[in-house]
Amino acid sequence: MYRLKNRSLLTVALLTLMACHQTPATHESTDAAPPAHATMRVISEPCAVIYTPNHHKQEKLKQENGDESFYALANDSETCISDCQDFLQNKAFKSVTAEGGKITFRHQDGGTTIIDLDDPKYTWEVFLFDGKKVTNIDITDIESEYQKVFI
Repeated sequence: MYRLKNRSLLTVALLTLMACHQTPATHESTDAAPPAHATMRVISEPCAVIYTPNHHKQEKLKQENGDESFYALANDSETCISDCQDFLQNKAFKSVTAEGGKITFRHQDGGTTIIDLDDPKYTWEVFLFDGKKVTNIDITDIESEYQKVFI
């Protein structure tokens, strides 16, 4: 009787575990698909918007320019973006990072500027917004670009 009871409990326990076990859903790779951006970011106060291309856009740039040129461009651009971030942080100027999609800049006079970062012409970018206008700056010379916009 005791052996039968243990085997019954073991069977019930195993059946319960098997019934509760869920197999993970298989996900298809979306590396080749462009990102879906459900929201549009709205910027209404002075700040810098920093954009670096996502994996999909980088792969496209790599195909267009070749591996060697792409990696040189990417390395230089990442260094410039890092320098821009350091400069803006030293100035205590607010900066936000954009991941793609559309950004709406709401001007103090009520006007708006919309930038679609998914456009192929945007790769590594810094946009300075002073509340009145948006300037896509030369990331290799952040100091003089900042002075042009704010001084």
